[in-house]
Amino acid sequence: MTLSKLEKYLSILEVLISRPLEFESIFYQVDEEASILERYLDFLVLHNLVEKLPVGKKRVVYVITERGLAVLRALQGQEYLDEHQSLLLMYEE
Repeated sequence: MTLSKLEKYLSILEVLISRPLEFESIFYQVDEEASILERYLDFLVLHNLVEKLPVGKKRVVYVITERGLAVLRALQGQEYLDEHQSLLLMYEE
C-alpha cells in the first residue's frame, strides 16, 4: 500500500520525536528515496515543523519543533478518531 504525502510527513515527524537525527538515520527509518525525503524535509523545515541544526562543521541534524509536535498530536488524534468512528456512532445511539 502506498502512503499519502501526509502519511509520509507524519512518519518523518514520528521518527524525530525520540531525538534529533541526521539525514541518513531518517532515510533508513522512513524507507523513502533520498531525493524525495530531502524535499519532504525541506517542506517541513519551511513550515516550521522541523528545524535543521548544524552540529560541528559538516554535520546537520533535524529536530521536531513544538509546532511539529502539536501538528503530529492533532493528526494522530484525528487518525485515531477516524479509525474508531464506528464505535463513537454506537455510543451516540
